[in-house]
Amino acid sequence: MNDTLNQLSLGQLLSRYRQLPAAKTLTGRWRAEFVGPWWLRLSAGPSIALSGMPGWYGKRFLEPSSAVNLQRRGDQLSELLPMSCSEQPSWLDGQPCAALAYGAATRRPWRWVRDELRQLDEQRCLCLTFVDLPGLRKLGFPFLLVREA
Repeated sequence: MNDTLNQLSLGQLLSRYRQLPAAKTLTGRWRAEFVGPWWLRLSAGPSIALSGMPGWYGKRFLEPSSAVNLQRRGDQLSELLPMSCSEQPSWLDGQPCAALAYGAATRRPWRWVRDELRQLDEQRCLCLTFVDLPGLRKLGFPFLLVREA
């Protein structure tokens, strides 16, 4: 599945996202994978590290309304930057999505970041990261969340 997503252009990934239902079954730990064209996959990790979250691993959903990011340091995973989760209209197309918000009290740049999740299947979500700044609010950066056992 990821190989298929990696064959798609950014525009094609956004089109695929538009076809999916809002993510619903999000409890537990989810590993992140960068998807899309090679240049996007190659730049995603360093971009996240530069924004203050080096070693980003994925997310853990504590309950339907809250989650935390997971960061890998050596063999350990630590939790940071809690988020609230609610169903909202997507910034991309106005259709329902699971939206993760960091809140105004979170450090920059995360207070301006919103992750949106739509369900590919029971084990995977296609996600978009948006930055709520002029010129960036409509530009979603894709990634995949894969449920871990």
